[in-house]
Amino acid sequence: MTATPAEFVGSLTAVFPAAVESSANCLIVTHGQARVRFDYQVAPSWRIGSLQLPRLQVGITVVDGEPDAVAALIERADRATQRGGG
Repeated sequence: MTATPAEFVGSLTAVFPAAVESSANCLIVTHGQARVRFDYQVAPSWRIGSLQLPRLQVGITVVDGEPDAVAALIERADRATQRGGG
């Protein structure tokens, strides 16, 4: 993922207000009947010519929830963290 830790945390906090617990390099998001843990760590930046993009490695662990609720939470988190181009 091309983001800084602050951008990643900010994106998920914006889309799931009052539903994000955070600790060092970890977010736990509860939404509806789903609870998912996102572990992240800074990875080496990508370089494209003179452009340097920050990068995170993110691991996802299902803590609790039915498959449909978990899938909906992860899909919403994915949309919240996508970055547009153009």
